[in-house]
Amino acid sequence: MRLPTRALVLSVLPLLAVSLAAQKGLPEPRVGLSFQPPKGWGELPADVDRFATLRLFAGPQALASKDLTHTPVLRVMFFAKGGDDSKDVVDGLPRTTPFRSLEDFAKRGLGAVGVDKEAHKVAGAEGQRVTGKDLPGGRVLLGMTMPLDDGEAAVCIDVLANQATKLKKEIDAVFASLEPVARVAAVRPQAPWLADAEWAKKEPAARLAAHRKWAEEIVAATVKSPGAGYKPGKSKYWTVLSSADQGFTNKVVAAAEAGRDWFAKKMPELTKEAPLPAVLRIMDNTNQYNAWLLARGSLREYDANRRELVIVNDRDNGGATGYGATLRAVLWHLFDDVDPGVLPALPRWFDNGCWEFLRSSKFDGKKFEFFAGDVEKGRIDYYRQKDQPIPAVWKLMQEAIQTSPADGKAEEVWGYTPECARLLRWFWLADGQKAFAKPTLVADYVKAIGAAYWANGADPRADVGGVLTEPQRKDLNTRFYKWRDAVLVFTNNVAVPLQPATWEALDPKWLDFNKNFK
Repeated sequence: MRLPTRALVLSVLPLLAVSLAAQKGLPEPRVGLSFQPPKGWGELPADVDRFATLRLFAGPQALASKDLTHTPVLRVMFFAKGGDDSKDVVDGLPRTTPFRSLEDFAKRGLGAVGVDKEAHKVAGAEGQRVTGKDLPGGRVLLGMTMPLDDGEAAVCIDVLANQATKLKKEIDAVFASLEPVARVAAVRPQAPWLADAEWAKKEPAARLAAHRKWAEEIVAATVKSPGAGYKPGKSKYWTVLSSADQGFTNKVVAAAEAGRDWFAKKMPELTKEAPLPAVLRIMDNTNQYNAWLLARGSLREYDANRRELVIVNDRDNGGATGYGATLRAVLWHLFDDVDPGVLPALPRWFDNGCWEFLRSSKFDGKKFEFFAGDVEKGRIDYYRQKDQPIPAVWKLMQEAIQTSPADGKAEEVWGYTPECARLLRWFWLADGQKAFAKPTLVADYVKAIGAAYWANGADPRADVGGVLTEPQRKDLNTRFYKWRDAVLVFTNNVAVPLQPATWEALDPKWLDFNKNFK
């Protein structure tokens, strides 16, 4: 796709050179600005972009270019004064050090090839117009900044370059609406395992108490500023914030509560303590939901940093079988309550198996039925038709069936999701745990994942951010594969320390389950 020239991009935003009547804005004291988002743009959970983005909005529709679709996003940001650029690259890899300005965010955060800056008054103050050019995917960042005593306030829109003209009026109006307000610095509560170097050595009771206190603080802050368009409510286990209609909201809440109760029956060892505070957020627009996933860089339906289960009213995936995402969000929240190290370290077989096992669940308004979906049944039928045995339990749980690539090569998508879903079906719905002579097998496995995380340290990708070169990507992949393999070995050694002969003895029972399963 041919990108606009610099002159064309800049001509999109005459900004305040044209007199636009400022609308009544939304005050955001944490940034020191009042602003007005475009009509119809929905607010999303923020705290993305290394916590520089304090308010986040997305357009109602995804716009198209030659290569992709992209929902335009509005960010309201604050960058603290100072910072040390000497730590931006460590051991040859770019790191997730805090962004120091909108220019820095455009380059290191969004991958802008170049940034143009032009002096411009913002709400009567000397500010800058900032244009981040040639972002990946043919996007452009259009923003305004205002200097503050302790940093820089910024408002920017990330949009496809070939669609910027289409949004000209909306963009102009956003920048024309900016007004200064008294800035009130807000300290975001830091997760205790990040703030305390001795976290892993603490007693379980002390860790749980600290985790609960932090969760209470995070949820209280969210309730205080729920986001425009979200109606508050309560449920048995969560604080509810919904932008969907009441009927859909009620269905999601009922399904989430029923799912939590089902997991509690299947894994009582993980639910002895009351759930830690969390928010069940329900969105009403799939384009905005997808924009949120892209902004936070994760496809998981639960955001551990914000303690939020996030569900969208997907009208193309409704009905009695449309609650897989709700169940997954509930399960991820449960795992995160057990140990904050579980979600970052989920093995491939377990993560993908949970996803597929829950995908085709059916909810009648009161209880769930866990049917095997077409993908799962189709794979099993394939083995039957070919008269081939389904892969052995140990090959799946030890991931010997798809080992980590050598030399840092990019790996293929996990190829045995249906088999892993069937393995969890054996554990949760049949006699799989009994076959292991371990009725608490799945619960023990979850706890072992958390222990493995603290024993092996954080995912080496966790503090790496920005656009990587191919050599950097291979280097990072190599480090990650080594870490992931070590976590898996540790987990299996703790939860299922079986000898090869014992693993092999499980296979006849496993094959029987699949042979007779309908």
